[in-house]
Amino acid sequence: MKLYDNQWGFSVEYNNPFQIFRLLQNIARESVGADQVIDLSRGDPGYGFAPGQRGRNFLSFLLFLDTKLNQPGLRFIDFKNDQEDKILEHIGASARAHYVPAVAERNLKDLSDFIQQAISIAGEQDIEWSVYDVLYEIFKYSTVSGGTYHDPQGELLNRVIVAWWHMKTIDTPIDYKDIIFTAGASHAIGTIFKLLGQEGIQYLGPGDKIVISSPVYSPYNAIIERRGIEALSVSFDPVTGKITEDGLNTLKSAKKIKAVLLIDPNNPTGFSMDEESVQIFADFAEEQNALTVTDEVYSAFFKDKKGMVDFCPKRTVRIQARSKIERSTGLRFGDVLITKEANEFLTNELFKGMLPDGHDFKTAFIFAKGPGGIHGEFAHTTFVPGPAQFLGTAHILLGSEEREDYRQLVSQNRDIFNQILRLPHENNMYYTMFDLNDIEGCTKTDVSPEQKIYELARLGVVLMPANLFFSEEDRQKKDRRNTVRACIVNAGPEQVREAAQIVLDYLTA
Repeated sequence: MKLYDNQWGFSVEYNNPFQIFRLLQNIARESVGADQVIDLSRGDPGYGFAPGQRGRNFLSFLLFLDTKLNQPGLRFIDFKNDQEDKILEHIGASARAHYVPAVAERNLKDLSDFIQQAISIAGEQDIEWSVYDVLYEIFKYSTVSGGTYHDPQGELLNRVIVAWWHMKTIDTPIDYKDIIFTAGASHAIGTIFKLLGQEGIQYLGPGDKIVISSPVYSPYNAIIERRGIEALSVSFDPVTGKITEDGLNTLKSAKKIKAVLLIDPNNPTGFSMDEESVQIFADFAEEQNALTVTDEVYSAFFKDKKGMVDFCPKRTVRIQARSKIERSTGLRFGDVLITKEANEFLTNELFKGMLPDGHDFKTAFIFAKGPGGIHGEFAHTTFVPGPAQFLGTAHILLGSEEREDYRQLVSQNRDIFNQILRLPHENNMYYTMFDLNDIEGCTKTDVSPEQKIYELARLGVVLMPANLFFSEEDRQKKDRRNTVRACIVNAGPEQVREAAQIVLDYLTA
């Protein structure tokens, strides 16, 4: 595979970094063997850390029970709501007949814990559920195993749990009605642009202006460019995570902005915006009467992280996902939060007269999730599959200890990587972004970035070129071609230590 006609087969200036890293992976595998590659390029954490064990065990138990409660001649919905004891007896007998005693009792305890927590959580959102009700939500029509078309907005039980999870860090009142499930955050991003764009309500089209941070997750730059949208990039320092003076000046001079797009915590820098910076953007959006879209898939790595929803709730659409904190990016279980206040404002003021007849903004978003147009041609197919929903909520309710252990391991990886390379970064998580030429003692400043990145891959360390994560304006102000992103969750501590040492030894040789 060759992406560019040069000696290295790729260009950090012109090629998509998400194509480059696949080429580099192949180079590394061919050079050192697949088992010796330390891949710090990808944003998914499945290499260094397996997903939470308790949640996965619990989902497998639910799938097993589904075969016992939904089969030829028996369906869960044939049980009546006064047969709760009979259902539990059937579940207990099935578990004890299939599993060894210790595993059976563990699974039954986890089921009991899950049900009791769900009842309590639902009560906080004015839903009165019994044990039967929770079991019904799990097993009706083989819901847990994907035996039916699911609710396009998301199954009720799982929305209740996800809303409760978000309520822990959001002061603005929300509940399950405000949650819409998507097949990961990328599905939500694509849906937003589809709904607002030329094929949708035509709010964002060629020549319209939006504000976005720089550096930023590079697919955003590609989407904006291809749609002809004019992006005003607000610069952030990739070493400190702080908004720069140039960035502040960009906001001060900006006019006729229709949307503010923030990735916070940021990919690729790994930093979270402080509340002062969030407030600056919230005030700016209010001043411009702009829509605010926030991508917050990494927020769970920062305890008590406050997002844009609490600073300007009426104009914010928030994107979240389970996959990063639960180290299971293949789960494809994201969600969009549209508060009641936001839905009313966006429907009746900001997008007044633009939405399809009879639709509020939330309904229009749900319809736009599907293939085709925004009028719900395939609305019934726009669900997140049942196993993904229930695995996600199993992780939420049963995985708190494993989640905390993971946060600590990510912090440990960050410290190891930054200390060995003597990087000045503080408080970043998940990613570390740095310029190869800025490493103390670097002897290869005159070597092309492609050669450095290629030769590191030959040594078994794969990094992602980050030049195109920066806006064109930022790239004109400073050469970013030697900047790379390291995903520090893609390996265990010893591998991270080895990778950092290989990078240091190579650059300073």
